[in-house]
Order: sequence, then C-alpha cells, then structure tokens
Amino acid sequence: MKKVVSASLVAALLATSVPAALAADLDGKGNRSGKPEIKVEEKVKSTVTSEPTTDSNAESTTETTTEANIKDENLKKQLIELRQELKHVTEITAEQKAKYEQLVAELEKLSDKHTALEVQLELLQRTYQKGDHTPFKKLGQLLEATGSTEVKAFVDGRLVQSDVAPFVQGGRALVPVRAISSALKADVKWDAKTRTVVITRGERSITLYLDKKEATVDGKTITLDIAPVLKKGRVFLPLRFISEQLKAKVEWQAEGKIVIIDDIQPPAESKEGTENTTTTTDASAK
Repeated sequence: MKKVVSASLVAALLATSVPAALAADLDGKGNRSGKPEIKVEEKVKSTVTSEPTTDSNAESTTETTTEANIKDENLKKQLIELRQELKHVTEITAEQKAKYEQLVAELEKLSDKHTALEVQLELLQRTYQKGDHTPFKKLGQLLEATGSTEVKAFVDGRLVQSDVAPFVQGGRALVPVRAISSALKADVKWDAKTRTVVITRGERSITLYLDKKEATVDGKTITLDIAPVLKKGRVFLPLRFISEQLKAKVEWQAEGKIVIIDDIQPPAESKEGTENTTTTTDASAK
C-alpha cells in the first residue's frame, strides 16, 4: 500500500534540504567552492571591451558625409562661376568645355545625377556640332539613371520645348504641332473644320490630315506610316516624316528615348516659324 505524505511534511523536507545543498557548495569563507565566479565588475569590463567601437564608426561616417557635402558645395560653386563666365559669350572655349565634362563626372561620383543631367544638357546645347551625336550617349545614360521615361526631341542639340511630351506609337515618334513650328522654324496652320495641318517652310508645303495616313507634299500625295492624332487636346504629327520633308536628318537613340534632329537646310531658306490658326474654336491647334 502506498504511503500518503502530507503537504506539511513535504514543506518541512524542502526547508531543510535546500539550505543544506547551498551550504555544501560554499567554502568556509562563504564563497562558492569549485571554479571561482567572475565578479560583476569583471563582467562589465569584459562587456565594454568586447563591444565594437560604434563611436569611432559614427565619427567616420559623419566625416565622410561632411566631406561629400563640402565637395558637393564646391562643385555647385564651380558651376555657378562657369555659368557666370559664359553669361555674355556665344562661344565656349576648350577649357570651359573640359570644366563642364569634369563637373558631370564629379557629380556622378557623388550620385547627384539630376544635377549631372542638368550640366550635361548645358554642355550639349553650348558645344553641339551637327552630326556628332557622342554627347547624346552620356545624356541618355543620365536620363535613364534619373528615371526619365518620356520621349525627348532635340533639334541641333537643343531640347524641343512643349507643354505636352512627344510619344512613340507604332514605332514612330509623334510631336505636337507647336514643337514642330518652333524647332524647325516653319509656319504651321491648323484648320479645325477640315481637320488639316498645313506646314510651310521656304518653298516646301506639306498638308496632313488628322487620323489619315496620307499627306500632300508640294501637290503630290504621299502615304504615311502613321497618321496624325489628337491627344490631350493637341494635334501630334509624325516627327520623322515632317523633319525629312523639311530637309532635316532624324535619328532615334533608344537609351534615354531621344530623337536627334539635325537641320541641314541652309539658314537663308528657312523662315522664322509662327503658328497661325484659321479657326480658333479647337484647342488642338496648340
């Protein structure tokens, strides 16, 4: 038969056994026997010495950041000085061109790609030579690095300004009427009733029809790869067709989505472009 041990007896046994066990582990001086225990002070000291020197790392990071900020400020100061030098001149020297190129390279190193893009655009517009598309390679790299996705058109190294961006459709770049007239110095007339655009430059006259793959050039009918379209309240025209008909060379650079146009018509033959509309009721003439 099993014996039943009362709760009071268990408590009494525990009270006498636990102190005895603790006493067996202590020497005569009240210290634990066996392997000596590390003192609290020693533990703290060990912890402090084993931790990484975060303060020195922080100081190093701060110094690096400060140096980068100083360098960035110096580069921007150089850019301002260079712009001041070129403020009242039309031609840029080889030394000034080299300064621009160095600024672009240094800004890239600092990961300030937006400012690098801005400086590269300035360099392109000031030094562009027709037929030499080398500067566009760097420009395309910077456009992609900054996340640009819009199509950009350049005529003789200058960005075609427009309130609406060009776009690609069916493998062809289309640009708004206003951009064509200002960039290639052509007269453009939009007739809202007949939905036609007439572009005149020198003795050349081109008529295009909205949503129709057909154009009339000096009285001759020509089939188009893509028709003019209406988008965002603007009439967009096929850029390559218009440019080539107005004696301009057109190239497409995939990197950066850049349309490069070199106007090869002699300046004496071109007119200062203005945009007229026979009907003002349709905003698509803009």
